[in-house]
Parts: sequence; C-alpha cells; structure tokens
Amino acid sequence: MTSVDTVGASVQIVPVPERVPAFELDPAMPSGALPIFGEYLDRIGRDIANQRVLAWFFLAFGVAQFFTGAGVALAIGTIALAGSVEAWWLYRAYVRVPETRLKREAFRRVDLTADALVAAGRTVGLRLPDGRWLRVRLDEAHRLLVAGHRRVWLLGRGPKVFVGFSGVVRLRRARIHDSPPAGAVVVPEPAGSASPRLDPVLTAHRREIAREQRATAAFLLVLAGFASWVRLDFPVMGWVAWTFAAGALLGAFVTAARAFAYRRPLPADHWTELRAVLDGPVRMGRHGTARLSGLTMLADGTVIGFRLPRADPSMAANIAATGRLWIAGVPRPGAAKTGVPGYPVLGTVWLG
Repeated sequence: MTSVDTVGASVQIVPVPERVPAFELDPAMPSGALPIFGEYLDRIGRDIANQRVLAWFFLAFGVAQFFTGAGVALAIGTIALAGSVEAWWLYRAYVRVPETRLKREAFRRVDLTADALVAAGRTVGLRLPDGRWLRVRLDEAHRLLVAGHRRVWLLGRGPKVFVGFSGVVRLRRARIHDSPPAGAVVVPEPAGSASPRLDPVLTAHRREIAREQRATAAFLLVLAGFASWVRLDFPVMGWVAWTFAAGALLGAFVTAARAFAYRRPLPADHWTELRAVLDGPVRMGRHGTARLSGLTMLADGTVIGFRLPRADPSMAANIAATGRLWIAGVPRPGAAKTGVPGYPVLGTVWLG
C-alpha cells in the first residue's frame, strides 16, 4: 500500500482489484423495465424525436424562402442542411434505440472463449455458442472492453440484434452472420492498469470523446456560416441570424477546447475508492444525461455530499448498482474526475 496525505488526513490507497464491480444488464426482467436503462431508452427516444422536429423546421424554412425572394441557392442550402440533420438522427435512432417490441424482451448473456473475438478495423466479430458470428462496429474502447471481459448481452432474436456491454448503458446494433469478418484477426486480452493515466480503455474512450467533440465543433462552424449566409441573403432575419451565428461560433470554440483537453490522458496515477449512498433515485435529464446526488465518506471518516448534475447514464448506473464512487487521484472538495477503472465510463463529480 501507499500512503498519501490529503487535506490533513492520511489516505491508504488500496490496489484496484482485478475485477472492478460494475453495472451489468439483468436478464431476469424485460429490458425496458431495467432501472436507469429503461428510463435512458425512453429519454433518448424522445430526444431523437424532438431533434427531428428541428430538422422539419429547417425544411419548412427552406421551402418558405422560395416565395420570399431569398434566392434559390439559399433555399437549397437550407433543405440540404435539414436533410443532413434528419439523416443523422435517423441513423442514431437505428443504431442505438431498440424497437418498442424489444423493450418487452430480456437480454441474453453470451460468454466468449479466448479465440471467439476477432476484429477487422472497426468491425468486430463475436463467435456465438451456435457457431455463428455476430458482427458489430465498435470503437477502440469498447473493443478493449469486450476483449478484457469476454462477455456481452444480446437483445433480439432475429439476424439483427442489439448488443450490450459490461458497465455501459448504451447499446449497439449488430447483425448475425455465418462467418467472421473478412481479414479479421484474434483480439488479445488487453493489459490492465491501476492508473487512470495508463488505463488503455479510459485512454481510448477519451480519444473517442475528443473525436466526437471535434465533429460537433465542425458542425457548429457550419451552422455559424449558414446563419451568416441567411443574414446576407435574407435581411428580414437579420438580428436573429447574427445572434444564432455568434452563439454557434462560441459553442464551436468551447467544444474544440474540450476536444483538445480530452486528447490528453487523465493526469492521476491512482484511483481512490469511496462508498456512495444515494439520497434518492437517479433522475434522467435532457439529452440522455442523468442527475444524482448522495453522501460519501473520506478516509478520515468525514462524511461529505456529492452530486453529478450532468452525468453520463453509464456513470450513474455504475454508482447506483455498486455503491462505489471512484475518484481519479486524491478526493478534495470541489470538482473531481470520476470513472470506473477499466471501463469506458467518465464523469465529473462535485464533492462537498
């Protein structure tokens, strides 16, 4: 053990266990009835529907421009933007949100043997007990997660199913084939690490978040440019367009800065495990985020409150299921990085 001083107290850092307790999908009940998971599915389903309404607004705005003298180019640009947004949200709904009938079914756990996991680029093949192969596109963090735990959960009975993972709330759509992906090679079990800075799964997860943030920043820049175009060719929308452009530009800069920060690994070299007692149920917020709060105890016996106002639903599910709060580094009052060692789960918790 290692002794570290923190705010007048001595904290004993216990090595992270080989298998950290984490949230797992329960095959004993319908998927839509699972705590937090079912609420998350309902929330992202509503969010996708609301975002599609925004796309229809842009479409109506583009059609209206044909009759206001704004020109053909701007109207076509508006319709193209609306179509792109609609196509993106339809894709997200297809990949991540199960059909209503599947919410009445339960998950099935599938354990994988050492050679049952192969990969060809982002396409991962999982050999099922009946000899067939499940193909699913995964980022590096989830591929390492499956390689380390060798189990997944399936939802659905046909050739098209959804796949769930240990410690993660989000699903991925997959398809069952008779053969593995062409050119696939066996994925070895990754080397684990008790250090947040060296954890391969967390590092890959942060890189994936950085890529998503860069894509969001690029889209906001497109929106800012589009708003400026509207201001020049459709003067009646002047102040609205400039305000929208300024907001989109500011959002792009903030998002780009966050992407740069996520490119760097967590600086802490150890985890601190705290017991967590929630003071109420987890509440799902807008855009699929979760809100939770409760009490925890530091090593010197001090009981302090904690809260996660905009938590990843996977983070919330892990805290609720295990009663543990993992802090990267030494816990201090204020904002602290939290996660689950060896899982693609990250968040920010406020202590005190």
